[in-house]
Amino acid sequence: MYAKDTVRLCVEFKDFDGNPINPENVKLTIYDTNQAVIEKITDGIVDNETGQYFYDYIAADSDFIFEFSGFYFDKPVLSRQLVQVKFN
Repeated sequence: MYAKDTVRLCVEFKDFDGNPINPENVKLTIYDTNQAVIEKITDGIVDNETGQYFYDYIAADSDFIFEFSGFYFDKPVLSRQLVQVKFN
C-alpha cells in the first residue's frame, strides 16, 4: 500500500469451530512497528452482521499494525496484522 492512500482494514471473527461471531464493543487500534499506540478508533467501524468488520483508514508514511478487538461471551477476541507502506 502507498503512503497517504486509503486502505480498507478488515477482520472476520470466528469461534473455535469456524463459525462467524459478532463480538461486543469492537474497536480498532493502530500501532507503529514498535507497538506504540498511534490511534484508537471506536466510531465508523462497519459491521455487516456476519462476523466481518471493516474500517477505511488513511495510512501514514510508515508501516503500521492494526488490531481489531472485542468481547465474545465476556472473553477477549482480537486479530492483528502488519501493513507495509511504501512511497512510490
